[in-house]
Amino acid sequence: MKTHLSLSRRIHNAVGSQQAENIHARHSYLHGKSFAKEEWGQIWSRSDDCSWAHAFGRWRGFENVWYGSVTCYDAACFSRFTQIYEIYPQVGGMDPRPLSEVSCHTLVTDIIEVADDGKTARAYFLTPGLIYSTLNGNQKKRCAYLWERYGADFVYEDGQWLFLHEQVCPDIFGNLDDVNWAHQKYDMLKNPPPPPPAGAMPPKKDQRLQDPGPLHRDWTPIQPVQDTVPWPVPYVTMDDDNTYTKRR
Repeated sequence: MKTHLSLSRRIHNAVGSQQAENIHARHSYLHGKSFAKEEWGQIWSRSDDCSWAHAFGRWRGFENVWYGSVTCYDAACFSRFTQIYEIYPQVGGMDPRPLSEVSCHTLVTDIIEVADDGKTARAYFLTPGLIYSTLNGNQKKRCAYLWERYGADFVYEDGQWLFLHEQVCPDIFGNLDDVNWAHQKYDMLKNPPPPPPAGAMPPKKDQRLQDPGPLHRDWTPIQPVQDTVPWPVPYVTMDDDNTYTKRR
């Protein structure tokens, strides 16, 4: 019941839990617009301790996080723009980023814990969502569904709550309306795709990673349970037992 904390600390922590939820909701909106610069420029700590991770690996330190999540992300958006501007000339003068795709991440079953010392917070979210686009080089609409889990740490800096760490765990992903995703996963187990040729360059998103993945694996019929981002529990202060990014 946190009765060992002062009233002012309990109020501070209650506000912190609401702010953690609000910050993650702002992430969902900004990511849906592909506004990477606005997200990492406004609601993230610029600490050397900050990190962002997906299944393919983790970037550590704000400079590296910015490179992977803003520089590379914007590059992909502009690359898609060069594929469509001649097909859809009406996009001239528009911001290329939200033309790239829409990532619709709903947030449910949130579990949020604020440290007794009031300096950090930890949150778990499940996110059933969609990724879709209509302006594609092949002139076909695209839509995919995905179920992901978020494990996020927040820090209280200079009177405001900010993201400090995040681990994204994609559990299920597949295209809508054109495949049986469960059967497709079964076929891939029976007939796995060939490995990349020796010496092949890794995708851009895998470069400059401080912790190369995989850190989490997509669903298959024989996948063991993965507790990559366990629910947070009450804690006193952030340490390696209470964080989604352990120190090396």
